[in-house]
Amino acid sequence: MEKITSILKETLDLVIECSKDQHPYEFAAAMRAENGTITEIIPIPGSVFGDEHAILPLHMLPPDLTICGTIHSHPVPDTRWSDEDLHLFGNFGSLHIIVAYPYSHSSWKVYNKKGETIHLDILDTHL
Repeated sequence: MEKITSILKETLDLVIECSKDQHPYEFAAAMRAENGTITEIIPIPGSVFGDEHAILPLHMLPPDLTICGTIHSHPVPDTRWSDEDLHLFGNFGSLHIIVAYPYSHSSWKVYNKKGETIHLDILDTHL
């Protein structure tokens, strides 16, 4: 898969709204990227959301080479990954996004498989 450098603004907006809707529980989904840009989220059937966890049955995802990682929310104002998050990062996908309360364009971070922060541009397709 090519290097992912951006996320569509409308996709990030959707993640933010899903996180707000799920609050005070975590929200989680897989992400799809095309041409170096995250274009959509993919809900995973059978996922379980709690106030300090999300359980993702990754085996329920379709076989799809455009699936690039996961996105999940933290219902507290902290975008740092947990040990469980880092375990997931290292075993699935190439990048992962955590969006934290209050779920805004300034409360999210992107991590690689090692838990290192990386930068994504936000692409507004309505310019």
